[in-house]
Amino acid sequence: MQPTWLVALAWASLAVGVVSFAIVLGDTYLYGHRQPVKVMEIVWLVTGLYVGPAAVRLYWNWGRPEALSPPRRDDQPRRPRRGIIVTQVSRCGAHCALGFVVAEVALSVARSDRAQHALWIDYAGDYLAAVTIAVLFRFFDGPGRSVGQIWHALTTVVKVELVTITAFEVALFAWLTLAHHMVFPDPPLRPDSPTFWFAGQIGLIAGFIAAWPAASWQVGRQR
Repeated sequence: MQPTWLVALAWASLAVGVVSFAIVLGDTYLYGHRQPVKVMEIVWLVTGLYVGPAAVRLYWNWGRPEALSPPRRDDQPRRPRRGIIVTQVSRCGAHCALGFVVAEVALSVARSDRAQHALWIDYAGDYLAAVTIAVLFRFFDGPGRSVGQIWHALTTVVKVELVTITAFEVALFAWLTLAHHMVFPDPPLRPDSPTFWFAGQIGLIAGFIAAWPAASWQVGRQR
């Protein structure tokens, strides 16, 4: 059994994420502040789950104004660089967070034991799930639903998001390795424990921070 204080801390941290999620959810759907890019509604909700109150502040500063502003014309100036980077990191972070949840749950269901030497399988699953979700987001955000649109979504992810996703995932995997082998070695972390998701939450926050320079570099290339 994990120490009682650690389990309580894990539940408290997860609860803060749920409350942050609920705040963004209420502002988006109850108050009608819908995002012009619909997938960003999912992005801000997911960011609230793992970043917590800081994500609500980012949403209030950069997400909510997008919902309140009129549609842009081609001759209007672009958003400030900082806002573009925040959006980029949040979007890539949502891909990684959803990929982490989907892959870890799927792998947990698929096998009965969770040997520490097999962590690389988890990491491969997390990364592939994150990239797949990024492609799906781009696909459903596009104008069509053809096979060509899938290829366009894939190439866009590679050009625009892959470096940021990779930086995010490297930081996440580095923390999870420490968590499994040094910070929470006994008993082993499993997806049926709140401590596992608390450790994942910390790793996702680390990934959010680590992805910032990569996103800044990618945004600089696009300007």
